Amino acid sequence: MTNSSFSSIEDLNAALLSQNPFAAPPHLNARDVWGQGFFDVETINAHASDAVFQALAQIRAGQYPTTSITITAQNGTGKTHVISRIRHRLQEHGGGLFVYANEYGNISQIKQGFQRILAESLGNIGRDGVTQWQELATAMANNALKVSKPNAKVFSPQELLQQFNAGTPKKVKKWVNELTRLFLQAKIVNDPDIVKAIFWTFSQEQSLFAIKWLQGQELAQYKANELELPSKCQSFKAVVQILDLISEYNELVICFDELDRTDAFDDMSGLHISQIVAGLIKDLFQNLNRGLILSVMMPDSWSNRVKQLPDGVFNKVSAHGKPIDLKYMDGDSIVNLVTCCLEKYYERQHLIPHDPIYPFSHIQLRDLGKGGNTVVDVLKWCKENCQPPVDVPIIAPVIHNPVEIAFIQELETDIGNYLDDNFLLGESLLFGFQSLIGQTVENVTVQQVTAQVKKNKVKKAGGKDNYINFKVIGKEDGKDVSIGVAVLQSAGGHALGTGLKRLNDYETFQLTRGCLVRSLSKKITPYLDKEYLQPLKNQGGEYVDLKEEEIKPLLAIRAVHQKRGVDYEVSEEQIFKFIAEKGAEKMLGPNNPLLKEILSEPSYEIPSALIAYAPVNEEENFEMLSELSDAEDLDMLSDLSDAENSDMSWDDLLKQLD
Repeated sequence: MTNSSFSSIEDLNAALLSQNPFAAPPHLNARDVWGQGFFDVETINAHASDAVFQALAQIRAGQYPTTSITITAQNGTGKTHVISRIRHRLQEHGGGLFVYANEYGNISQIKQGFQRILAESLGNIGRDGVTQWQELATAMANNALKVSKPNAKVFSPQELLQQFNAGTPKKVKKWVNELTRLFLQAKIVNDPDIVKAIFWTFSQEQSLFAIKWLQGQELAQYKANELELPSKCQSFKAVVQILDLISEYNELVICFDELDRTDAFDDMSGLHISQIVAGLIKDLFQNLNRGLILSVMMPDSWSNRVKQLPDGVFNKVSAHGKPIDLKYMDGDSIVNLVTCCLEKYYERQHLIPHDPIYPFSHIQLRDLGKGGNTVVDVLKWCKENCQPPVDVPIIAPVIHNPVEIAFIQELETDIGNYLDDNFLLGESLLFGFQSLIGQTVENVTVQQVTAQVKKNKVKKAGGKDNYINFKVIGKEDGKDVSIGVAVLQSAGGHALGTGLKRLNDYETFQLTRGCLVRSLSKKITPYLDKEYLQPLKNQGGEYVDLKEEEIKPLLAIRAVHQKRGVDYEVSEEQIFKFIAEKGAEKMLGPNNPLLKEILSEPSYEIPSALIAYAPVNEEENFEMLSELSDAEDLDMLSDLSDAENSDMSWDDLLKQLD
């Protein structure tokens, strides 16, 4: 390359002065694990990811079916970078489905939480540009079709999706039922409904509901009827069944992250989240037929918590051998990291530097490698020192509030999957109210906020309630108030009815006001309105609309608080100071509309848009049509199994059904 091919020093300096290549927060999170924008510096901690890929290769070769690996890492040494590398390489080259656990919900119900994590993870895009559920469903569908015709065509995920999305609802249901029937002839399955739900993920219209059901969420009865599934499937047996199905066709990598949170203890057992997850890993290890379980934690969590558990537990967490330590960066790794970052930057700016690490020098970067710095340390140093040479006017770098940087990063998280998680939403509201203690908002002086909502022992002994998330205790116009807040995003059925019943029971839970928090788009039947919402309103309770734009900042600041000591290196004092100073701008603290609405005087109105009015006989009519449709299904599709054409195409299948 000639000198004329390089960009001028003036153009390079102008670009660096206008935009810092290292301005982005130095921390990776779940978005980077699942997103497409991840760039990999393969030399950073290659020994750790290589160990995982080697173990997978050995499992694939049949040397052993299952193993587990623990990676220990100090703050900032690149653990999420390694996890992202593993996920993206599996996505690009195949070799396993991927499950990522970092938000556990109620840790006292860790198995239910893992069912949600499993189903959500498999809902992410896999190798073939389709979801991992659809990858699994394709393998199962081809297996099922082989039952009717051993030489049947092998369909790609795209071919099956195209046909399902072009079919009428009636035809799609027929195909789901027939694939389920044929699959059950090929494999022994404890719960046929799980097989049916997996095939429903082919349907663009029904996939979201099928995944919710596979997560263990309760479906509205009309939707359960439509999919011909029970309203709910929440059990560890369901998890085991899904793992069995995956193991028939592919390896599985299950990764556990965020195990070092300082305040994540179970109230009942006193165990730390790392210890609770270790117990879950033991159970998964014993039920996983083909795959690898990866856990990432700090050395202290391993030594002082997990390794203190019985041998039968901690040995299952790292069955492959001693934990693998991530390393601090040396000179070569730093040069490679900076080269990669600047290469991407200069490409975006349409510039060609004379030196790929300009404005740094090799001496600078290699000296930096002598100090035992982490990836995060190096990226912070680069951000502060990425300036043109001294003969160019230097603009002093803007010093940002570290809490604000972390908050902005957490705001970028897609919260779509969290909007049905009653526990997580409730915890975020709880933390929001904790920032209001001692303040008066909407005429309520907040004195205490507690998640220990227990039954009145005088009336009935009992532990913490699972439906009322917390109570806000304080004074309103000189009178004592105790506001019970229940986030109930369940589609319907038992969970919603039970939660509403509890919220109305002021005496048992020692409430002066009950507050239902629920998205307006999540309809409630006229029966539940009459039975629970109207009585709640009549005794001074209220309904508050859960709006995504209002809960999102509360979810973000809670995430910062949870990761304050491990990922973001900020204190609780700094976080509450940020809320106080930036609350009006960021919708936090007393400036969050959702918190204010919960504290405000009830309007004593239930929005008509919340109530789902439907014909009384709608469900009966649907059940009758379903029965007729099922009868047609079996008659028509049984012909397919007896057809003479040994290479039955989807067009042939359509002809049989039409």
